[in-house]
Amino acid sequence: ALNPVRRFLDWRRELRTLTDCNIPLSALKAREGLVALKIARVHYARGDLSTAARFLAVAAAAPKRRSEAWRCLRYRFKLAARRRLSAPPIKLQGAL
Repeated sequence: ALNPVRRFLDWRRELRTLTDCNIPLSALKAREGLVALKIARVHYARGDLSTAARFLAVAAAAPKRRSEAWRCLRYRFKLAARRRLSAPPIKLQGAL
C-alpha cells in the first residue's frame, strides 16, 4: 500500500531542489499547497478524514490566491461538518 504522506514528503523534497534553477521558493510553496489541497480532496471523497485534514493543514499553510484560500476554508468546513455528522452508513432497502 502507498503511504500518501511519505510520497508527498518525497515529492516535496524533490520540488524544493528546483530552487537551484532560480525558481522562487514562494512559487514552489504555492505549488506544494495546491497539490496538498488536491490530495486532501481525494482523501475527503474516499472518507479518510484524518488524512484529508493533515493535507488540508499543509495546503492552508502555503501561500495562495484568494480563490485557493476560499477552497481551503470550504474544505475545512466540509470536513468539520462531516466529522460532526458522521454516523455509520445506513443501508437503504429497495422499494420492492
